[in-house]
Amino acid sequence: MSAACKPTPNTTMKPIAITLGDPAGIGPEIITKAFRDAPQVLQNCFVAGDLATLRRAAQFTSVPGQPAMPVALMASLDQLPSVPPRCIPLLQVTQQLEPIALGRVSSLAGQAAAQCVQWAARAALRGKLAAMVTAPLNK
Repeated sequence: MSAACKPTPNTTMKPIAITLGDPAGIGPEIITKAFRDAPQVLQNCFVAGDLATLRRAAQFTSVPGQPAMPVALMASLDQLPSVPPRCIPLLQVTQQLEPIALGRVSSLAGQAAAQCVQWAARAALRGKLAAMVTAPLNK
């Protein structure tokens, strides 16, 4: 986490999970743009996904002349209130992925996307989440 960011206030609302989507597709980029352009809308949201994939997407979507949005890796959902503003909170719910070729159908990318959705669905059914949202998936 960036030392320049200050933690957000604690909240009692359950978090909302945003699943990574297809790591070879546009899902990770949509997520990073949303956190960059509308952080107030995404308060109490986090990404259920893969750290390297989201960091790569943040690099692709950075504004010229500005650093990419930092991705804050959480060890558990309990850390969400302490993630600094202007950072993308992420919970690693898949195996750490090697770089996946963008724009190509891949069984590895499909498995990772499915793992993210399955993790979020199970967490929602256990009452750990207020909701889950999926980024675009390749069906």
